This record gives sequence, C-alpha cells and structure tokens, in this order.
Amino acid sequence: MIKNLTVCTVLWTSLSSHVFATPGGTTDITVKLTAPKWEFLLKNIASGETQAQLDSSESSFAKELQPLLAAQDHKAIEQAFSERDIEQDSAALRQLRGQVLISLKQYSDAEVALKSALQLMPDLALAHRSLSMVYMVSKDYLKARNHLKKSIELGVADAQVYGQLAFVNLQLKQGASAIAGYQYALFLEPDNLQWKQGLLYALINAQAFSQAQALLEGMLMSSPDDAELWLQRGQLALKQGQSLQALSSLESALLLNQDANTTTDPNNIVTLAQLHIQSGSAQRAVELLDNNLSLFLATKSNQQDSSRFEVQPIDQICQWLVFNQRWQPLEQLLTALASYRKHTSSYFLSRFDVYRSKLALHKGDSMKAEKNLMGSVKADPTNGEALLTLAKLMHSKKRSAQAVQYYVRAQGLAAFKERALLGQAQLEIDRQKYADALRLLRKVIELNPTRQDILANIQSLNNLVRNES
Repeated sequence: MIKNLTVCTVLWTSLSSHVFATPGGTTDITVKLTAPKWEFLLKNIASGETQAQLDSSESSFAKELQPLLAAQDHKAIEQAFSERDIEQDSAALRQLRGQVLISLKQYSDAEVALKSALQLMPDLALAHRSLSMVYMVSKDYLKARNHLKKSIELGVADAQVYGQLAFVNLQLKQGASAIAGYQYALFLEPDNLQWKQGLLYALINAQAFSQAQALLEGMLMSSPDDAELWLQRGQLALKQGQSLQALSSLESALLLNQDANTTTDPNNIVTLAQLHIQSGSAQRAVELLDNNLSLFLATKSNQQDSSRFEVQPIDQICQWLVFNQRWQPLEQLLTALASYRKHTSSYFLSRFDVYRSKLALHKGDSMKAEKNLMGSVKADPTNGEALLTLAKLMHSKKRSAQAVQYYVRAQGLAAFKERALLGQAQLEIDRQKYADALRLLRKVIELNPTRQDILANIQSLNNLVRNES
C-alpha cells in the first residue's frame, strides 16, 4: 500500500472578508484577507481489522503499479485500472483505485470506487478517510464530517484527521467543536502553522477575541514579516472596536508588502484610508489614495475593452473632506482623480464635479464653480446636490429665474425636496415675493410636520402678506 498518497488543497473563502461597523465612524469598513489554502494529507496508516489486504491474485497487478506510482505516471495508472472490472477487485484494490482517482482529481469516480470498497468492508478506515477528502473538495461538509468521525472511531486519529474535522466543523458553523479539533491537532503537531491559522479563524468565528489575540501575537513573534498576519491583527482589532490598533496593523501590512514588492489589495488601502480619516489624519488618507489610484482600476470580464473605476469609498472620503472643509487634501485627491475621468461612471463624475465646485467656491472662483456644476448636472441630471448648489450659486449672482429653475428640478427628487423648497422660499423672501415664499414654506410643513421652527417664519410671512393687501 501507499503512504502519503496525495495532498488535497481546499480553498476556504467563507471568512476571507469581513465588514465591521467602527465606533465613531459614519461608514462600515472592510479588511480583505487572502483566502487560505488548506492542504490536507491523505495517509495510509490504518491497521488491524480496519486495513484491507490485497488478494493473492492481485499481487502481480500491485507490483506493476508500484513503479508507475513512484514515477507519478497518472495516465498509465488510470489506464491500468480502466482495464480492470472493479466488481472483481478486492476491497483493498477498490480503495487503492479510489486513492489514485483522488490524486488525479477525478472525485466522482473516486467516490464510486471508495463506496464500493466500503460495501465489501464497512470498517475500512482509510476508505472512510479518503471519502471524507472527496466530500471536502465538493464542499459536502456533512458527509465529510460523518466519514471523518468514522475514521477516528476506527483508530485513525492523527493530527490531519483532527485538523480536517475542525475545518469541516467550522464550515458547518460549529465553532466550539472547531476550536477543540484545532487545539487537539496542535497538541499533536505544535509547530503546524496551518492548525494555528485554523484555530485563529475558529476563535474569531466564536468571538473568543482575547484568545485569538493571544494566539495571533504569538504567531507574529514567530513570523513578524508575515503581512497576512498583520492584516488579521487589523481585522481582529476592528472586531473589538480598536481602530488605532487596526490602523497600525494595516500600516505594517502595507509596509511589508511594499518591501516585498507585493501588491496590496486595494480594498485594504481604502480601509486604511478610512481609518486615517476617522482618526483625524486626513492628509495620510489622501496620500494613500493618491499613491494607489491605479490599483482601483479593474477590467470588466464581460465587456471587451471596457473598464470601471472603483470609487465609492473615495467619494465618501471626498464628502467627509468637504463637510469638514479640509480643502487642501480635497484638492490633492481631486487632482489625482482627474487622470481617471475616462474610467469613472457618469454618476461619480457628477459627484466629483460637485466637490470641485465646492473647492472653487472656497477659493472665490464662482465662474469655475458654475462650470463644474453645469458639467455635473449634464453627467447626472438627477444629482440633487448639484442642482441645489447650482441654484444657490444662481441666487447669489442675482440670476433668480435660473435659480428657480434648478430649485424646481431639485424638488422633483424626494431626497432633496425639502431643502429645495426652503432654498426657493429664501429666494422669494429676498426678492420680497412673500406670498410665494409662504406657499413654499407651507409645503415644507406638509412634507415634514416636525419642522416646527418653520412655523414662526410662516407667521411672520402671514403678517407681511396681510399688510401688503
């Protein structure tokens, strides 16, 4: 029989990305972790009643296979088995056929062969072990767990089996069982990084954050240059609301990737920028985005020669900069974005032009502000913020007719109707059309009865209208 016949790789993506609400922040932020590759060994270590023996008539065939197996001549091995009738083979040879098919990644055929082996010998431990591998690859975790449990009951209880069972239990949302399995696997193989990684995920999944933190700090002491561990430290810090620790961890991961000339996931750069924004270091946030804008370009797989620009988080940061009047970093970011206009959707082009108009107004350049706002409305006629800003600009330039036009357009957008009514009402007051202003303010009260502050204005306007009449 064969020892360490194959290594099977399973991708685990269920915990590769997490979204956390950060205390004090206005948006959720994300740490993107690389999906780990879990490599599980398939060993032939069964003994006694749980191990099948080849029939004497099969010994010559087994001898023919040995050099082929040693040479890993998969095609020749497959051909050799294809010439045999599985119904005439012993349990041992059926089991061997299943193992070979697993190594060839022919999992459906492997399942058939291994099940047929168990029909002849239900307690064939290695067949159960091999079947569990087949089901893990196909993500049929319930079946995989059943065969792993049977393997342990039959005496196959090495670190690999416990680690695999822990992995399966974690996929089945059995966090406590997963923790126990990984801990036992580590007890048997204390230096196995895969079991440590699995235990870390299990602890985080079970919200055992203090234990996860202790384990992670120990892993970082052994591997301080592992950028992925620093990302996980950042992820764990976010889970616990420790934004400064998350920020420092992600900065460490970014630096390590730069030193290794490794590309950092753009989602993590955005996350780091958001953390800097929340901590008050807006300039560093803008530098991060400015230096890495090209990473946000992604080609659409279903449209030839078409691309898109992932800018929603950058838009949110621009909003924050405008709201807090951080004009210098806003200008730096908008200047960097200008090179990517052709990769930006009309929706975001419109929004960024509004921010450019706000910057221009801050600088006292109303002509440039108007130009940007006109471009914004052209790119997205439903951009209420652009319509309102343009209306206010026209109002300030005494171009009342145009201002009313934009206020009316903004009133057609539910999210901006109240602000548009108030803006037009102020315009009518300024040009002493009190009856029109009164009519608009009454619409505001109908729309939002909680605006009791408007009632005093309505009363004053009522008095003015009466005096005029």
